[in-house]
Amino acid sequence: MAYASVTYTSASGTTFALTNSSGNSIQYLRQADIAVTVNGILKTQGTDYTFNTAGTAIVLGTAVSGATVVITRTTDIADASVSFTAGSTLTAQDLNNSDKQNRFALQEFSDTYGALTTGSGDLSALAGFIGSSETWLSDNAHAPTTGAVDNRVDSKISTNNATVVLRDGSQAMQAALSLGGFKITNLATPTSNTDASTKAYVDSTIGTASGYASAAAASAAAALTSETNAASSASSASTSASNASTSASSASTSASNASTSASNAATSATNASNSATSAASSAASALAAFDSFDDRYLGAKATDPTVDNDGDPLNAGDLYYNTTSSVMKVYTGSAWVVAYVPGDAVNISFTPYSTIAATNVQNAVQELTDEKLNLTGGTMTGNITFNGSQTFPGVLASTGGTITGDVTLDNQSDLRFGEATANGTNWVSFQAPANITSNVTWTLPSTDATVPGHALKSNAAGELSWGTAGGASGAGGDDVFYENGQTVTTSYTLTAGKNALSAGPITINAGAVITVPSNASWVVL
Repeated sequence: MAYASVTYTSASGTTFALTNSSGNSIQYLRQADIAVTVNGILKTQGTDYTFNTAGTAIVLGTAVSGATVVITRTTDIADASVSFTAGSTLTAQDLNNSDKQNRFALQEFSDTYGALTTGSGDLSALAGFIGSSETWLSDNAHAPTTGAVDNRVDSKISTNNATVVLRDGSQAMQAALSLGGFKITNLATPTSNTDASTKAYVDSTIGTASGYASAAAASAAAALTSETNAASSASSASTSASNASTSASSASTSASNASTSASNAATSATNASNSATSAASSAASALAAFDSFDDRYLGAKATDPTVDNDGDPLNAGDLYYNTTSSVMKVYTGSAWVVAYVPGDAVNISFTPYSTIAATNVQNAVQELTDEKLNLTGGTMTGNITFNGSQTFPGVLASTGGTITGDVTLDNQSDLRFGEATANGTNWVSFQAPANITSNVTWTLPSTDATVPGHALKSNAAGELSWGTAGGASGAGGDDVFYENGQTVTTSYTLTAGKNALSAGPITINAGAVITVPSNASWVVL
């Protein structure tokens, strides 16, 4: 059971009771001893939350939904809540407050010890531990709970998954991948134009093309053979015709054979001619494609070319690589320009303008940087001349003027008043304290004091007036009456070696402690 803390999970609303898990009220000596966190973020009393009128619950300034709200009491034990001295009066309130300070501190120690040793407490309620709903801290002053470690590991895995290639193929590459000279192995046979190809697939494709070329060459050789055979057949036909004069029957048969052979020869010649025409057409198409590519990409050159590689006029869209500036250029139809913006700004041309003489972007930026005056200040190397008619709205002249808005001196800056110039450079100043709980405005009186020796005093609401400090004056300005309050609301320690006098009765509120050193005394009349 936690005596001094309570954790609300999946909480919604604004009001949360100071009641522990056993249903007992979480008492406290001072509201400052109560700490409130929402989702691991420490909240500030007065700004983010307040106490209800009864002091039994905290009220958030902004409603939460599904949040983790942790309320923890940490009793201040640096000083005793009640200081007992010889001869002082013992009151029940003083004894109770002293007992509460000790009992509350023991309860808080018990909560801490139980959380560390039993595993049943909420370690995130301890300032030295990081809970599952709190922001991870990378230092040597905090220890994480198992919930915080789980969340941290999950976060790292989620972050890494966005920057690595996963085995299941669900994460696509977002940039070029260098294999550092190593191979990709065990690829499948490609089926799409965007698939990677294996060596075997490329070799088989090249082999098929080679086979087509071999087949074409064989067809051409067969055509030549057929042509030779046709010539031989024609010669045989002539011989047969000559022999026909001696044998009509043989001649007739030979003539018929000759006619058939002649017809076959003609067919073979035609086929040979068609094969030769196809081969010539394929060669012409290949040459035309290469010539077209050669006319579009002109290769690497040191200067802008004026004609293509065939000596013909340039066409819009022609490309070449400039070896002097190491960039790819494209012809627009009238001029060569850089085809893409290179990674180095020195290669991007710049037309000199005004006082910028650079001819590329890199040098132009450097000129601007060298010549500008930083917002944080610097030294001008030349004069700025105004023609006398310029005005600067919102600027207060060094000779004086009127400020129509608030003036803020940040970070404990001084408001200084210097001595006469003839006397030196010393000054006096006002300065804000290092820590201010809330904004305070003091309103000055509208007239000067009417009684010499009067001082400025506050009514505790920011209104200043002239009067005797710490009391009231009699009629006509007589310094007769001195007034003091009747209730002590905050702790106070008398200055060592000083005595104090108060007109009673005096009421000391709960939590307030009056400490009287051994060499001082406090008299209540």
